[in-house]
Order: sequence, then C-alpha cells, then structure tokens
Amino acid sequence: MFEGFSLFVGALLDALIGPNLFVPGEPFLLAAGYQLQQGIVTGVIAVLLGGFIGDQVSYFIGRKMGIPAQKKLIRWQPKTRRPIARCRHLMAKKGNYVLAFARLLGPVAWVVPFVAGSQKITWVRFSLYSTIGLLLGVGQFVAWGYLFGYGIDKFPLLNEIKIFIVEHKATLVAFGVSIGFYLIGRKLGWRLMFTKFTAFLVAAILYANYAHFFFYSDDFASKVNVAEQTTSKPRLTIDDLFLKAYPGKSAVFDAQAINVAYVGNNPRNLMAELGWIENKTFSRNDLELTDYVHLLKSNTPPVSDLFWNGVPQEMAFQLPGNLLKRSHIRWWQAGLDSSTNENLWVGALSYDDGLQLTPYSGIVTILHSIDPNVDLERDKLAEQVLSTTTNISIDLAAYHPPTTLDNEHDYYTDGRVLVIKSETTSRSEI
Repeated sequence: MFEGFSLFVGALLDALIGPNLFVPGEPFLLAAGYQLQQGIVTGVIAVLLGGFIGDQVSYFIGRKMGIPAQKKLIRWQPKTRRPIARCRHLMAKKGNYVLAFARLLGPVAWVVPFVAGSQKITWVRFSLYSTIGLLLGVGQFVAWGYLFGYGIDKFPLLNEIKIFIVEHKATLVAFGVSIGFYLIGRKLGWRLMFTKFTAFLVAAILYANYAHFFFYSDDFASKVNVAEQTTSKPRLTIDDLFLKAYPGKSAVFDAQAINVAYVGNNPRNLMAELGWIENKTFSRNDLELTDYVHLLKSNTPPVSDLFWNGVPQEMAFQLPGNLLKRSHIRWWQAGLDSSTNENLWVGALSYDDGLQLTPYSGIVTILHSIDPNVDLERDKLAEQVLSTTTNISIDLAAYHPPTTLDNEHDYYTDGRVLVIKSETTSRSEI
C-alpha cells in the first residue's frame, strides 16, 4: 500500500505545476510498469490517477490565475520562459495536438496544463485531449518498465542496478526529499538554509534507518521455513559452497567470512549446550522499537542481518557480553551433506568490538565494528566444543585460500573452516 501511495505522489508531483520542475516522474512510471510485470496492477492505477489529478490541478491554477501567474512562474524559474513561449505558440496553432501529445514534447510537457488553463481552453476539451496524452505519456514508460522487469535478470549489470536501487530506496528517497527541501527553501529565501537542510537531512536519514529496521527488514524473511523444505534440499559438500556473506544484497559491500560448518539436524541445541544465547534478528522476528529497547537493556541487542547467497541468516547466537563487545555467530542451512545425508549448516562467526558508522544494506547507520581476525573466534569455538561436549567431533580444514584484509574483505583468515559434526552423524559415516 505504501509503495502504491509513493507512486501516486510521484506521478502527482510530476504533473503539478511548480513541483514538476524538480520532481522527475519517469522513475515512478517505470516502477509501475515493473510492478505490472510482477502482476501488481495498483501501481499503474496509482500513476494514472496521480497524473490525472496533477494535470487537472495545474489546469485550474492556470485558469484561476491566468497570465499573471505565467509571469510569476517565469520570474521564479527563468528556465520556464522558453517552454512557456513555445507552448503558447503551439497551443495557438495546433492546440488539440499539443494537449494530446504534450507528454511526448519534452520540457513543454511541464507547462501545457497550466498554459491551457491560462489560455481559457474549455475544461471538457482539455480533459478529453489531456487524458489521451496521459495514457500515451504514462503508457510509454509503463511499457518500458514492463519490459525492464520481464528481461532484467538476463542482463547482469541491469539486475545489479535494480538490486541496488531497491535495496537503497529509503536512503535515495531521504536524499531526494532533502534536496527538494533545500531547493525550495533557497528559492523562497529561507534564512539559515544550510542549518535547516542539514537538520532535515539528518532527520530523513534517521527515519530511513527506522523504516529499514522496523518496517522493511522482516520482508526479507522467507514465507516458508527453509528447515521444513526437506524435499527441496540440495545434496552437496562444503567444497560446493560459496564461503562469504555480505551486509547487503547489492554488490557494493565488503565480504565477511563463512568460517564454521555444522553437520547435523540443527545447531541450536549445540549452541545452548555451549552457553550461547539465541538472539533476535530483524529479518526473522517482528520487532518493534519497544522490543529493541528491552533487548538493549538485557545486553542482547538484535543481530543485524548478513546475506549468504542473498538470504538472511536463519538464526543467530551470542556469548554473554555487553552492548559494545560480544562474540556472535549467524547460521544458514545450506542443504544436505552428501556423505551423511544430514543437514549441512554454515555459520559466520566474528567478534563485535565497539561501534562504527558504516554503510549497511541500503542505509548508513551505526553498527558494531567487526574484529577482522575471524580465525581467533573460530579457534575459541573449537576449544569450547572440545572442552564442553562429549558427543561432537570437529575438524579444521582449508576450504578456501588465505584471505587478507583489503577493500573487498572485512576480515583476514588462513582459509580454514571449523567443521562440527554431531555424534550421530559421525556414527552414520562408519
């Protein structure tokens, strides 16, 4: 519903005289076409309704205020002088054609409804031909968006751009609205504009953070519990797996290490036996702000999401710690171990060491700073398993080459993965 409303507002501002000088409507129309390809019709209805209302309001503003309004608009935005003059000339010669094809005429489209009203063109005539123009203008971008959605996965670069835009939508909207606020304030001569812009931008970014964690994050969760899909689990080995996870879906983030594997039904019982506390996560739990505050008070803040193969962790655990420093691990189910026919899980184990401002999953936010020495945490877990459990076997094996800390990795490692097997799994191999 929120997305449909956003498309409506975007199309409305694109058609409304004044805001349409700053708000480009094409992204909203393309998005409606993309949604249509996904079977969502409400987006197209929203942009058509927004465009129609915007045209009508612009027409009545022009009709009410007339030529003086044109002069005020030109004084406010001198760049409109040429489009208005051209529009008036074309309107006098071929008015019906201009009304019908205005949205295909470039910058002239900004002012056609407004000029039509100031030229006292009848409302019935304007509404008839402008509706035809609306269908043509909106239809072309909806069609492109539809084709874009139909074939985007066949073009890796376009697919990456789509993933980036979808993931960063809250931040892009925050910056876009803030820039619009600045431009309007500057034109109106507001005092202390830089201070007001900075405060507005900070507030918009804070809201983007809030929306990301408390509105959007649980959308990442699968509708079906992956652990229950026994018939669809692939049979594989650790050698077959991609052993990196990322703090977002788009290809702009540094990797974090997958450095633990568990062969057995579920690592939850092992974690409990070792004294690890299960954490809430934003993607798998429906958290409200009050829940978040309660978890902070108990020194078990929610674990931010990591994405392995585009999927957020299914569960996360931490050792007792404080709000700034803690050991934690995230787990994903990878499939079935081909040699034992048991569930194969992979984990990303690391240590939170303070806080930092960092880009994360489409926003800029404050998260824990990760100690890059992930091998230290891996080896501590190995020692803990050996000293605490009696029905578990472990192995340290090199499943990828050594990695150094660089601009693509937030860690360094010797390349070994801690493989933990339950006793029942080990017996089944004998």
